[in-house]
Amino acid sequence: MTDRNYIVMGAGAWGTAVAVHLAKKDLSVILVPRDEKKAQEMRMYRENRLRLPGIPFPKSLTVDVHFEKYLQPDSIVFVACRMEGLVSICQQLQAYKTQLTHVVSLIKGLDHKTLKTPSQVILSICPQVQVMCWTGPTLAKEFAMGKPAAMVLASKEDQRALQKTFSSEVVRVYYSSDLLGAELGGCLKNVYAIGTGILDGRELGDNARAAYLTCVLKEMVNIGMFLGGRKETFYEISGLGDLLATTQGEWGRNRRFGFAFAQGKSTKELLQETTVEGFGSIQGFYERIKDSGIEAPILKGLYSVFYQQVSVQEAIRKFLSRPLP
Repeated sequence: MTDRNYIVMGAGAWGTAVAVHLAKKDLSVILVPRDEKKAQEMRMYRENRLRLPGIPFPKSLTVDVHFEKYLQPDSIVFVACRMEGLVSICQQLQAYKTQLTHVVSLIKGLDHKTLKTPSQVILSICPQVQVMCWTGPTLAKEFAMGKPAAMVLASKEDQRALQKTFSSEVVRVYYSSDLLGAELGGCLKNVYAIGTGILDGRELGDNARAAYLTCVLKEMVNIGMFLGGRKETFYEISGLGDLLATTQGEWGRNRRFGFAFAQGKSTKELLQETTVEGFGSIQGFYERIKDSGIEAPILKGLYSVFYQQVSVQEAIRKFLSRPLP
């Protein structure tokens, strides 16, 4: 077992799954819930019964709210929270800035106020760190169970040593220097998963879904490149791979949101039930590209439905009636 500590800030389903994956490799892992009551329950049952039931904790996984006890200059800190909680966690971490050197974002979303990606938010508060994004098409429970998966570790610095550390016999981790592109892919797929849910909720069929996803991929590339990502990144695991998993699986919150909306539930009601990162990201991406001339009719259609009260039927009609190429 290595002496280096791997600290996971956030004990939701994905944070817990990452902690379990790393601990299975006999690494020293500390899972940090938001409050002591949750920590005590997880220590007692040696599993996260609320967010990831049935997945036992390996021996090398410690649960403790006092992350600072384990923080050392060579520690790797993972941030696994909702986007709106990122600033608060970064502020907690920066109080120990002399020991904080490496931060890995597990978040897929945009800051709805500043329109920054997770890594940009982290660096704005913790400018001294090397920041990474670990992302890809990964359902938390399958990942924690040890089912095969592929992911991308993206960073501006060379982090190939960590690429090997995070990989295992069942998880293949690719490396990318396109940090921004990897993050944008994870954000954009949430937006378009909502649209997939709307198509499925309206029972518009496989033909419509296939056409939609084909157009989505082109649109993701257009937007992603305009915002600074590299074209090839959006055709790889953090782009197309994540898009396919989120839009095909029944488990995605963003797709479920779109499905329920298409069947008559209000956005207010749905947003009270769960966090839907893609909903706020629709507005965020729209604001960033609206005056750019970028071709993004699907994003603009989703914006019109959720922020301009245009009906789904009318949005689809406008999309299909565009001039032929």
